Amino acid sequence: MTDVTFEYNVPVFAGAPDEGDDEPVHRDTPRYESLNWETTKAGVEKAEELGFDAAWAPDHLLLGRDHAEYECWTLLSAMAGFTDDINLGSLVLCNDYRNPALVAKMAATLDVISDGRLELGLGAGWHESEYDAYGWEYRDGFERLMRLDESIRLLKEMWATDVGEGATFDGDRYEIEDAYCDPGPVQDPHPPILVGGQGEDVTLKLVAKHADVWNTDVFNGDIETLNHKIEVIEDHCETVGRDPDEIEYSWDGHVICTRDEEKFDRLLDLMTPIQFEAEYTDQTPIETEADAREYFIMGSPEECAGAIERRIEAGVTKFQCWFIDFPETDGMELFADEVMSEFR
Repeated sequence: MTDVTFEYNVPVFAGAPDEGDDEPVHRDTPRYESLNWETTKAGVEKAEELGFDAAWAPDHLLLGRDHAEYECWTLLSAMAGFTDDINLGSLVLCNDYRNPALVAKMAATLDVISDGRLELGLGAGWHESEYDAYGWEYRDGFERLMRLDESIRLLKEMWATDVGEGATFDGDRYEIEDAYCDPGPVQDPHPPILVGGQGEDVTLKLVAKHADVWNTDVFNGDIETLNHKIEVIEDHCETVGRDPDEIEYSWDGHVICTRDEEKFDRLLDLMTPIQFEAEYTDQTPIETEADAREYFIMGSPEECAGAIERRIEAGVTKFQCWFIDFPETDGMELFADEVMSEFR
């Protein structure tokens, strides 16, 4: 059987509808009414207790209800302190929000203190309103991707230095000289690098060049799109001279796991139609139950297992799950007991 991992997306913001409104503030956490540290922490602890393989935190600053949201890297560092076994990942770290040389040092430190549990997800960035709010320059898409390309090369250069040696990198966008990264990461040669993004000409070629894992994002998890995107990555691998078997594929999306038909209908009604950010101008609407079932893992444990099996056949081995009934944990518990167990 293919090695498959099941992973938990951490609710770092509340997304329930504002008072007097029917529409969720955010699709990922539509029942989480007010951001609360103990509630978010308890979800991570429950995921570890249930045997999830990793816990992933998104890197945004304004998405939640009342714009309340936990900062990704601080959260991962805290999680390293109160967990023991579960891997810790960023889904995905925005390249422009932090200097890449500092990210290399931060990642090495977190890998050390977590005893090799870091998975580093990286992306070029897209949420322009966050750039504007926090005073970062928002460049065009190609330039953001070229900056990400250089950042990953810089990270690897710093992690590859021997003890007592500094790294030097002279790129078009980033430059370092004798930048030390000591102690280096625990994992050899470095923590797995996950790259998120969809653009076929540039982003997926960047995946082929640099990534250990490609992340779908929640709007590209249908079988047809997965098959197509993976084929594009494999073609790019041939172009850049890389073995495509070195890249793992992850599915990132919403999960409703329940035998309670009334609960299923209630959650589906809350979740659809999907509320898109303005950047997703070409996204096909997800309005009906049939639409949602194409993209997400939904229904009874048997139906969820079937949806997972179809994605495994497409090449996916990592499943990064948003449990829509959070802060309830019934869905996550049923998923662990009756779905995850089918693949282990």
